[in-house]
Amino acid sequence: MRPQAVAARLRRSDVARHSEILQATIGELQESGYDRMTMDAVAKRAGASKATLYRHWPNKAELVVAAIRHMRGDPEAALPDTGKLRDDLLALLTGTQTHPADDQLCVMRGMVSACGSDAELATAFYDKVVNTKRSAALKIIRRAQLRGDVSEATDIQFLVDTAPAMLIFRHLLTPYPVDENYLSRLVDEVWLPLLTANAPARPSAPVPAHP
Repeated sequence: MRPQAVAARLRRSDVARHSEILQATIGELQESGYDRMTMDAVAKRAGASKATLYRHWPNKAELVVAAIRHMRGDPEAALPDTGKLRDDLLALLTGTQTHPADDQLCVMRGMVSACGSDAELATAFYDKVVNTKRSAALKIIRRAQLRGDVSEATDIQFLVDTAPAMLIFRHLLTPYPVDENYLSRLVDEVWLPLLTANAPARPSAPVPAHP
């Protein structure tokens, strides 16, 4: 086997091992919560050594944040670009998630509580989870500004947080589902109207003269 093929095979093996460890981390978070979760427990669940974990993640906070990114999917990995702001925003909210919604809800509820008492975790969670999703939304909205769908005068840094705030509230503090209908209404009745309230008027097509 050629050296390049061996290297590629090893890289695939590393990716699969990473995934197993991150999946084990999610399992421990669901069962024990962040505070009681240990690197020992994750290593045992994943069938790995603690040295392997620490080689890639220097502490528990970094491992947990990596696991949550894995669970939620990378919003910039396949950034939607349909040419329409509405469709892009809806696709972003739908996301590319690798775990069932109930699993995510269980983990995220625990994370909100843990971030309140662990500054290191809160910083890592904001930088690598919250801000990544926020940056993806801003890229979509800036593209819409270039197309003229959103006014340059619109404070998109302020308005970009409106839909995520409502999602967090509904996910964590209500018994109601976040389903396709809710996401569509959130985009059509809240996010999109706010972003396009000051959109420049498009020139209307000339009215043909009567013969």
